[in-house]
Amino acid sequence: MFSPLGWTMDLFSEAGFTGVEVLFSQSAETRDSDKICNFAREAGLSVPVVHGPYMLFLRNVFSTNYIDKSRRALELADEVGASTLVAHAPLRWERGHTEWARSEAADEAADRHLRFAMENLYPLWGLHFSSVVHPNELAEFRHVVFDTSHFGVTGVDLFEAWHALGDRVVHLHVSNNLGNGKDSHAPLDTGVLPIDRFLAHVGRSDYSGTVTLELDVRPYADDRDALLAFLSAERAKAERWLRGELPAADEPRDPAALRLAGALELDETGVGVRAGDVVAAPTVRRP
Repeated sequence: MFSPLGWTMDLFSEAGFTGVEVLFSQSAETRDSDKICNFAREAGLSVPVVHGPYMLFLRNVFSTNYIDKSRRALELADEVGASTLVAHAPLRWERGHTEWARSEAADEAADRHLRFAMENLYPLWGLHFSSVVHPNELAEFRHVVFDTSHFGVTGVDLFEAWHALGDRVVHLHVSNNLGNGKDSHAPLDTGVLPIDRFLAHVGRSDYSGTVTLELDVRPYADDRDALLAFLSAERAKAERWLRGELPAADEPRDPAALRLAGALELDETGVGVRAGDVVAAPTVRRP
């Protein structure tokens, strides 16, 4: 869903979301603080979270140097008025950059009244390229982004991870996982993860951070009405579950979500085109 930023924000607003997470990407408008703020204001949305350009296909955005890239992302996050920058860890062999991310990044972010929040990644082809995959590796950072689908790929139990990290989590990336060893970013009530029970557990905790629904919506790319209906339904599910309103055991699953899950296709890296890879992803309101 590589759609114009203003169009995307208007869609999320119409679907009932109150905020968006913006990815700084090759698209010039996602690196223009005035445009981001203007589009958000026109749509009636906030931008509490931004995502740095750490994916491999964004390696040249801002800088190829991890520290320089992160500092520019923090600067732009400050300009946008966000409170959290989602970061990916350096690769395992980039030890100097990893040490900066662990020991200095949080303080540099705090100087701008921001949080440098580390997201858990996952193995590719059975190999751990990232220096942060498991909860014990995330625990070395002051602030954490908890990605449910990434933990699903890694085989980490969501409840055990939350028990280990909950006091550090400031942002959630929520989607289900199809259980095929890939980062499927499936609809919430499809796949192998107990997203309903997990969100209810989060809602009962003292968590006061933000939540982004990071969903693969490519099957709806050419049908705005269907996409709007799907996003509205996923938002409503997430909000109900955060309030502890779980579906009955015999309640049928959302047929639209099941159709979309069946239509998802992933590229050779297993990541496809996720909502986190577009210009913005919607953030649900807290109950």
